[in-house]
Amino acid sequence: MEENKNWYVVYTRPRWEKKVALLLQQKAVVHYCPLNKVQKQWSDRKKVVLEPLFKGYVFVNLPDAGKWDVKQTDGILNFVHWLGKPAIVKDSEIETIRKFLQE
Repeated sequence: MEENKNWYVVYTRPRWEKKVALLLQQKAVVHYCPLNKVQKQWSDRKKVVLEPLFKGYVFVNLPDAGKWDVKQTDGILNFVHWLGKPAIVKDSEIETIRKFLQE
């Protein structure tokens, strides 16, 4: 039986978005950490780096029962809540973010 999966938003430690995404990948959890190309300038050079689009947040796609395991991941502080429950993000909204970043 295919369990019903939803997209949730997890709140990460500051500047840990990429590390959390890597840890979730190692746990085989479907996740999405939208990255944006940004040109940074230092005194001696310029470089294009990938920065998280939403600082402090990573999206995870999992069944309701899998939330506890994900919360145990190092770097994840909590789920983002809305009206007392973990906030659910629609698939269409995730797709909109993906399309936005491809343009």
